[in-house]
Amino acid sequence: MNNEITGPIIGCGAYLFCALCFIGLGIYAINSKKPMNFWAGDKIPPEKINDLKKYNRANGIMWIIYGLLWLPGCVITFFNDLLAGMICGGLCIIGLPVLIYIYIGVIKKKYFIKEE
Repeated sequence: MNNEITGPIIGCGAYLFCALCFIGLGIYAINSKKPMNFWAGDKIPPEKINDLKKYNRANGIMWIIYGLLWLPGCVITFFNDLLAGMICGGLCIIGLPVLIYIYIGVIKKKYFIKEE
């Protein structure tokens, strides 16, 4: 295989894999009957959520949007691998803290029952 095309194919595959994982996670969250956990190992009791369906939907939409943001990198990697790398870095360095903010600052505030 031509070495000039091997790198972009691998890069596109990596972007596509990441996108599909996040989109799949979002679809799973939307269809889940139990509260979708954000943190690994965290178990959220259903009684702590004021509207489970809306909570899971918001969580799922967040992950689907994040997954869709990975798709342009799949195409861009064929034309400009430096820009594709910058997109990947931005999605990790900036995107992950944004996800944390959205979960804690928006979703959790809106759907968790406030403890008094």
